[in-house]
Amino acid sequence: MTNLPAKHILSNKPNEYLQQGTSHCGVYSIKAILSAYGLDNKSHPKFYHPNWCGQITGLTLGKNYYVKILKSYGIAAERKSAENLSDSEKIILLRTLLARNTPVMIRIGNGYYHSDEYKPILGKVVAHWITLWGYDDEKQLFYAYDSGMLRQHRDKTTPIGNTIRTYKEILRDWNFGRWQPWTWPLSGMENCLYIKVNIKVK
Repeated sequence: MTNLPAKHILSNKPNEYLQQGTSHCGVYSIKAILSAYGLDNKSHPKFYHPNWCGQITGLTLGKNYYVKILKSYGIAAERKSAENLSDSEKIILLRTLLARNTPVMIRIGNGYYHSDEYKPILGKVVAHWITLWGYDDEKQLFYAYDSGMLRQHRDKTTPIGNTIRTYKEILRDWNFGRWQPWTWPLSGMENCLYIKVNIKVK
């Protein structure tokens, strides 16, 4: 049992929900977070990469790559893994972080790449970052911003973000990392990676 509210939608929203190309999902998530709190100062998400290689290719090196970008804007951030939690504990963790009125950035397998239909093979091989902006426990869903979502597939009824993902879908997609060795040099081999942020709203 928890004392979490049955539903919570963050009071701060991204200024817009941009659509990415083939890469840069992490910095699209970064730009969304920064824009929600009046800290976005780049014309394009790619310019949040600290080097030209990242800006051109989207390549990221180091486990704390995105954490360092957020910290450079005065946002307390920490990279963590929920791999050892049960499914119910993972959902409670995400709800707890969102109930603090802060977004959560999570790494998933992107089975929805440029589609509104889930493709299992892509979900097992394509790494992707999205952000969560609220939840509804009665409906068992999260409100999410997925920069890989095509504009024509966006859910226009969602109160925040550009799509919804059920608890089951998040658990399925979040279980990504340990068995994808091609991602290890970039962000480590843990499953269920997330970036916890602590933002003081003025």
